[in-house]
Amino acid sequence: MSELITLAGIAWDPQIRGILTVAVGAVVLMGSVWLIVSTNSGTRLGTLISAAGFFGWMTILAATWWIYGTGWKGESPSWQVIDINVGDLQQSGLPEARLLPNPDDLASGYELVISSNDPRAEAEYNTLPSAVDNPDLSEEELAALQESVQLRNEIVTRSELAAVAPEVTKNAGFNDLSGWKLLPTTLAGDAQAQAVADVLEHPSLNFTSSADFKLLDAYTRGGKDSLKENPNRIDRIVQWIKSSAQITHPTRYSIVQLQEVVFQEVAPGETPPRPVADENKPVISVIMIRDLGTVRLRPALVTIGSLFIFLALCYWLHVRDKEVMARREEFEKTGN
Repeated sequence: MSELITLAGIAWDPQIRGILTVAVGAVVLMGSVWLIVSTNSGTRLGTLISAAGFFGWMTILAATWWIYGTGWKGESPSWQVIDINVGDLQQSGLPEARLLPNPDDLASGYELVISSNDPRAEAEYNTLPSAVDNPDLSEEELAALQESVQLRNEIVTRSELAAVAPEVTKNAGFNDLSGWKLLPTTLAGDAQAQAVADVLEHPSLNFTSSADFKLLDAYTRGGKDSLKENPNRIDRIVQWIKSSAQITHPTRYSIVQLQEVVFQEVAPGETPPRPVADENKPVISVIMIRDLGTVRLRPALVTIGSLFIFLALCYWLHVRDKEVMARREEFEKTGN
């Protein structure tokens, strides 16, 4: 009965079953090769040949992992929070962060839209729905819709605007704010996700969920040079050569800004209102540094280690062959 319980536990636990599957596969596959080689060449020589073949195969496999960043990988690249600044960026502990102007010193997203006269920005963030486009709506419903769209236009962030009309923010100088560059929302996803996670875990900010605040803008600084706009094939080749030749990676920073929202009552069953940042609350700036991770470190170590063991085994086999040949020659001379 105890054996059946043990087998049932092994069949249920996927970890134990996985370990046993790999162990049985290794014994059957590698063990069968070792058995065949050992029966033809002897136990010691068969073991050396099998081990050399195994580590030669491991060298090739790990080199593939190393090239493509797959297999037994290390830590993936991530953003590491180094400072959470509340209110004034000039009080940040990072000197580079103090170069970025405070949000109040910059034009808002809606102000940029109005002053730009850009057709795309105007169509997206300065146009209200009309009765012609919504003939099925009553006057009250149309007025409510227009009010909601106008609120959306007025609270547009600079990063949201950069995702729709990048020329507007570029012409306004947001691509070089003392070395900082505005990130559109389409490129700031991983940084914003990390910022949200760290803000929710911070004990002194008292946020219970992501609905308690509104993400504003994201900025980046440093790192390797990126491709210019509308690159051709020559530009991509030149960028690839320059990036490959640059062995060290310049430090890359990112700042994600957010602000507490105005509390709004939501009746049961109603659609939640559009979140609006409370201008009376301080802007929180999450300052992060890019950790490039160690994705290829483990495959590199496995490749180098397997290669050294493979070469050592091959040298050992070479020495053994030389000894066998020397003894054979000595035996032939003695026999003659």
